[in-house]
Amino acid sequence: MTCIAAVVQDGVVYLAGERGASEGDFILPLEKPKVWKDGEYLLGYYGTMYGELVQNYFEPPKYNGSNPDKHMKTTFRKALKEFYSEWDVEDDSKEFGMIIGFRGKIYESNIIDMSMTSFTIPFIASGSGGSYAMGSLYSTENYKDPKRRLKIALESAIEYSTSCLGPIDIVSSED
Repeated sequence: MTCIAAVVQDGVVYLAGERGASEGDFILPLEKPKVWKDGEYLLGYYGTMYGELVQNYFEPPKYNGSNPDKHMKTTFRKALKEFYSEWDVEDDSKEFGMIIGFRGKIYESNIIDMSMTSFTIPFIASGSGGSYAMGSLYSTENYKDPKRRLKIALESAIEYSTSCLGPIDIVSSED
């Protein structure tokens, strides 16, 4: 599993992830980050390694200028579902999801129901270390530096979750 976390501050989305790949009683560091930027999108995966397929081969749809929420919940979601079907990504994998930053908002997508959920709070964390990171993000809500908040949150997940491992990678929509 893993930990992916995101913060929105002043309309900018920041996304962070650690690099652990765990199986049973061992964990290894991945070569590539689990978070990346693709055009206007920030993407990060947690759970199974299906995320590497998405990272290497999925081409997010171009934004057509419509309502960003509608775009994510229809056009983007449909493109992702078609990609999963084309690449035989199994929807019975209850352990795969993504956090996606787009146009100043955070979305979480889960393969089980092909959800595309947005939230009223300006931060989220998911994966096996997600609860540690959420507590940290809550307790650092008054910090001015979103990258520092994410670093502290991921460090917490790495410290207390046996399925999280550094290094920590951070991308933002302003990069």
